[in-house]
Amino acid sequence: MELILIRHAHPRSGDGSHEQREEKLGAAMHHSPADPRLSSIGTRQAQAVARWLANRPPDRLVSSPARRARDTAQATAVALSMEVEIDDRLRDANSSRERYVALEEDRAQNPEAYRRRLDAYRDSTQLAEASMRVNAALDEWTTNHPGLRVAVFCHGSVVNVYAARVLGLTELAFIDVGYASAHRFMISRDAIRSVKSLNETAYLP
Repeated sequence: MELILIRHAHPRSGDGSHEQREEKLGAAMHHSPADPRLSSIGTRQAQAVARWLANRPPDRLVSSPARRARDTAQATAVALSMEVEIDDRLRDANSSRERYVALEEDRAQNPEAYRRRLDAYRDSTQLAEASMRVNAALDEWTTNHPGLRVAVFCHGSVVNVYAARVLGLTELAFIDVGYASAHRFMISRDAIRSVKSLNETAYLP
């Protein structure tokens, strides 16, 4: 079977940006700074992912419970008239934070803070804990759907811990996972896993 891990598209900033202030004007569209929706850029990226997947539609669509992942998945679901299944085990390693701040944001605004945060992240127990639940979830999806194509909309941490396992690496944060990037893995009926591609983004605008 083919497992496609897709990182969520570009989210709205959690820092009180113009887009976020606009959204707060409508109570029905309010969201938490810890669980932002997609930015306008992210919406276009999600639509590009949908067009790419439409070339060879997956059999199942799965998503993290995070809004940014669900929004990304929903673009494909609408385009292909499919349903999105939510798996809480695929949540981000940093899902308990009060505010979502992407590493990319730190890297652009404060490189020194970015390096400190990345080092702390790599040394924390978060990735090891995420690795256990993520790999259990993905093993279940791959075992229960032999011969099928499953697209999973998730997070950079999910991609990293699964790819590390497939490649036999002890470093659990080794890929700079791009927004709306695709990472493809092949899993045989004997549970032999291999990497087909990492960080595919040629389909993005």
